[in-house]
Amino acid sequence: MGSVARRKGHGAEGKGSRGPAPAPPRPLPWRRKVLYAPIPLLALLAVVLGGVEVAVRLLVPAHRDSSATAAGFVDPDPELLWRLRPHASGPLKTNELGFRDGPYRSAADAKVLVLGDSVTWGDGVRDPSRVYTAVLEHALQAADPHRTCEVINTGVPGYSTFQQGAYLRTRGLALKPHVIVLQFCLNDVVERYHSVASYGGDNVFLGVDTRLGGSGLRPWLIRHSRAAEHLARALQHRARRLEEMEVEKLATDDPSPAILDAWEQVERELDEIHALAAQHNLPLLIAIFPYRFQMEDPPALRQPQDRLLQYARERGIPCVDLLPAFAMAAAGGGPPLFVDENHLGREGHALAARVLAVPVRSLLERARLAAPGPSGPRPAERTP
Repeated sequence: MGSVARRKGHGAEGKGSRGPAPAPPRPLPWRRKVLYAPIPLLALLAVVLGGVEVAVRLLVPAHRDSSATAAGFVDPDPELLWRLRPHASGPLKTNELGFRDGPYRSAADAKVLVLGDSVTWGDGVRDPSRVYTAVLEHALQAADPHRTCEVINTGVPGYSTFQQGAYLRTRGLALKPHVIVLQFCLNDVVERYHSVASYGGDNVFLGVDTRLGGSGLRPWLIRHSRAAEHLARALQHRARRLEEMEVEKLATDDPSPAILDAWEQVERELDEIHALAAQHNLPLLIAIFPYRFQMEDPPALRQPQDRLLQYARERGIPCVDLLPAFAMAAAGGGPPLFVDENHLGREGHALAARVLAVPVRSLLERARLAAPGPSGPRPAERTP
């Protein structure tokens, strides 16, 4: 009895002296679950996946570049992620700087460096001479025939403000422009090269085979499995559609915390561009290009423009809002201004050039007067 009691007492003492209960075991990661699965289950999974792969290869044609895509004129770039290849030929040919523009005239008297994305590049317009930068150059030249005017179109599809700032810092300033124009598209706030990066690659993203990058199971599957590649492309297209919906969410009086964070990031990048321009005494002009959905009710859908205009006023940056001119033109009928939600047609590019011509000429004149000549600042000249 005593021994039993002692054993019970010992057990009671042990129970009272124990520490906290041990944590429950962590669940196994899915990869280890697969490894520990029974052999028949693994065999069945392999048969199902193999059948899907065979079906996709038989029923879905391989996705290939055509002559109308960016393949062959885009290269990876360590600073910019991608860049246009200089001297590319074909329907999307580039000049010696690697831009969809005419030959670069380094000795021009007045040079305007335009930083932009696919809108400035001219997506949807086959003839580069119809893009607003080329039309603007023609207008500036006609207004001042005694000086050579060069508008440098550095627009690259997919670029956002962080890449435009990086280009200005690494290469744009070396072109010695007199004025910088930043073409701002509303998707700069929400589309920041994450659709492709998040979903593992696409063999036709701007002609760069992004499947070749990355390590691990997902990139390996995308490189070797037609089914995995098509799934990745479907996810990317869905993500891009969601991004377009996010642009519409910018036009609200009650933006989400995520939208506010995105705006703050963009404004920090704009601050860097502004600081670079100020450091080199270069006038900076921000040109806000509208979206097609804003034509439905411009006064009620102009919240993004108002925020950016306020940002520019607080920093003393000249800013041009193209929405009023586009809304007036759209209300008056006539040829369409857009080819899709944010890319302009020929009429839209012509209208953008007309709106920008006056402020760009004013900044060029200011820069010319501020530039020292042989005996100080040059005298003013009359311009039409």
